Amino acid sequence: MRPMQVSSTKYDGSLHYRYAISVVRSEPNLLVSYTRPGTPVESYRGSMVASRHSLSFYWSDRPYNLTVNWASDWRPLSHYINVATPATWDDQVVHFIDLDLDVIWRQDDIIILDDEDEFELHRIRFGYPSELVTESWRSSSEVRDLIIRRIYPFDGSLYAWRPDGIA
Repeated sequence: MRPMQVSSTKYDGSLHYRYAISVVRSEPNLLVSYTRPGTPVESYRGSMVASRHSLSFYWSDRPYNLTVNWASDWRPLSHYINVATPATWDDQVVHFIDLDLDVIWRQDDIIILDDEDEFELHRIRFGYPSELVTESWRSSSEVRDLIIRRIYPFDGSLYAWRPDGIA
């Protein structure tokens, strides 16, 4: 696994999250990474340490990204989807703009649309273009539909994933 960093921002360019990742897979439009518990994280909320195992999918052609989360003992927790700009990356950094709207598919099969209030607040504060607003709502609906229809990677199969060397 190759080390890189995620550096996500808000629409105004301010820090959202920054942390180290290990690249698991790289394709022309997809980067998949792993983050282990104990990883230091810088965020708009201050510094913290990751408490979960996370497998993240960053697409350069989709207006969202996906993070599958497990507890430190590998108990499945959730699929967390950030509605965001498509990701970009080079050999060192993955970047995307987080738009605050999130879809959370919990392990108990409950689907939550989260942070609509933050999305609305930042839509006004940062002046999201109307096309971006429309695309964000469309993306959140698309992701919920993919989860309901159990279309990969929203089919639950990723809970079986482990990094090399861990059974």
